[in-house]
Amino acid sequence: MTVTSTDICAGLMKAYAPPSHRVFFEVSNDTGAQARRHIDAVAVGIWPSTGYEITGIEIKVSRGDWLRELKEPAKAQALMRFCTRWCLACPDGLVKPDELPATWGMLTLKDGTIKTKVKPPKLDPEPLTPGFMMAVLRNANSVDMGLVDRLVAARDAERRKSFDESVEREARYKSTQTSSRTEAAIAIAEKLERITGQDIQNWTFDAEALAAAYMLVKRGGFHSVHGYGANDLPGVIQALASAQATLKEIYEAPPLVEARQAIADAAPRRASA
Repeated sequence: MTVTSTDICAGLMKAYAPPSHRVFFEVSNDTGAQARRHIDAVAVGIWPSTGYEITGIEIKVSRGDWLRELKEPAKAQALMRFCTRWCLACPDGLVKPDELPATWGMLTLKDGTIKTKVKPPKLDPEPLTPGFMMAVLRNANSVDMGLVDRLVAARDAERRKSFDESVEREARYKSTQTSSRTEAAIAIAEKLERITGQDIQNWTFDAEALAAAYMLVKRGGFHSVHGYGANDLPGVIQALASAQATLKEIYEAPPLVEARQAIADAAPRRASA
């Protein structure tokens, strides 16, 4: 995929993002008739921690354009004199580090990200002229709609990627949970088939009744002695007694008492009708 100057600009916007930096594009050495030279970008450090450095940046996306730049060193000097550092910004692999002039650094773009390939040496800049400062400020509010579209598209792509990754994680989690529950259910079904000698798929039963029976056996403790020999008969008797107590408890539960009373009260009315 061919890297364009807009791609480089988008990368610089991210590399020199507010609040610590600001980057301005197409900055001239002066304004009006005094404007002789232009630089592709100027990055300004705003916070004290940045040293308030001004970095001049030449953008090159073709080999031929870079070679022409090397033949005109005076072109860069017109604006380099105001800068703390000076860099070439280009696609990764376009320029070899040993091709750079001694006063240049190199920023490369790879996978949409700007990285410092060669650290630029610190220069000894001249005092800023009013004309150069006005040229920078004049570009403060200029907007390249192509660059804006590229940045918006990049932000949307990042959000979509984050959303897709979140959905994928959730799907994997649910798949793992479902698989685990399925394996557990199959194991239970196979165990029931071994005990009963019947294929569980052919069973017909009331799910609620089966659940009630399970709870009865569980609460009665009968399950803890089932399957043992005659020597465990006392335990079975005890389990049955416990089950009887449980049945009595269920039978005497207020909701069932009320239900039986309601049925009894309704019986004379049905008879007289």
